[in-house]
Amino acid sequence: MPEMTSGTALRQLQQAQAGMKKARLTLRLAKGDARATARVLKHGWESLATAHRLVATIPLAAATEPVMTKQLAVQRYATALLVRLRRVLRQEDSGPDDDADFENEDA
Repeated sequence: MPEMTSGTALRQLQQAQAGMKKARLTLRLAKGDARATARVLKHGWESLATAHRLVATIPLAAATEPVMTKQLAVQRYATALLVRLRRVLRQEDSGPDDDADFENEDA
């Protein structure tokens, strides 16, 4: 199997972030719907697990400056998603969703 390139690593990181964005959208859409809690938690957790698996498969040879920068953005996004999932689990009102903070994480 050929070694992963930095371009492939960037694409995988973008896919991971896109999956987490879908999970965040699901969280927003299901807000206030107690019946959707289990489904939302499962979807969010699966997207987090997928993102971490993708990040873990990036070899050092593909870890260029742009890849590392994107990886930082993905990990910050994952942390924000995990905080929201924890709030859903606790059934706390998460207040305003500050997704705007993470929309421009493409750097």
